[in-house]
Amino acid sequence: MLKSISLAIVAATLGLSAAVPAGATETLATILFGHPSERGIAVVFLRSNYHDDDLVPGIYRHPSPEMRARAQSEIASNPVIRASLERRNIQPHNVVAIQTALDGGKIIYAR
Repeated sequence: MLKSISLAIVAATLGLSAAVPAGATETLATILFGHPSERGIAVVFLRSNYHDDDLVPGIYRHPSPEMRARAQSEIASNPVIRASLERRNIQPHNVVAIQTALDGGKIIYAR
């Protein structure tokens, strides 16, 4: 009886370890933070109570009216950005700036 229980535990353990390589394509970032909603679109939420050690540049913390207008026009003209904001439940009027990254992706600054 004890041998059959031990054999069942060993078989279950081996079965679980065989399933691990199937998920080996996951990276540490996707394991910890999940998959991004859309490739090439990142959202940075600007807090109202920020500290000087925050990494968000001041031009995005206090955007000019022109920068806000450019962001709103880009939202209006880009259906991918509009859909991304909708999926994340971000109202378009809360977007203060949109930056184009070096790889062509978009960084959306929202409050």
